[in-house]
Amino acid sequence: MIDKIAFGRTGHMSTRTIFGAAAFMADGFKQYDADQTMELVLERGITHIDTAPRYGESEVLLAPFLQSHRNSVFLATKTNERSYQAAKEQIHKSLERMKVDSVDLIQLHNLVDKQEWQ
Repeated sequence: MIDKIAFGRTGHMSTRTIFGAAAFMADGFKQYDADQTMELVLERGITHIDTAPRYGESEVLLAPFLQSHRNSVFLATKTNERSYQAAKEQIHKSLERMKVDSVDLIQLHNLVDKQEWQ
């Protein structure tokens, strides 16, 4: 099993290894592949799942897994939008695509321009 550590001040005990759903962007990756991958993630005890709208169909491919395992994982996603309204819309679309009511962490994706930090 992979060790767990407190994730910041959230109180969540997160595995030191995070599964990045960007892996689902591989050519020819289908629902069967996602299901098999997530079974392996579950089997290994990884509890922190990271995705983003920019990761192709990763949110859609995660949805079946999240239907039955949402309460046992820490779910993180991102927005690449910088205005409040656009970010809100993108996050709501992500929730719909993953078929979940909430995520545990929202991050600003690819925040590299110092002007965006404001």
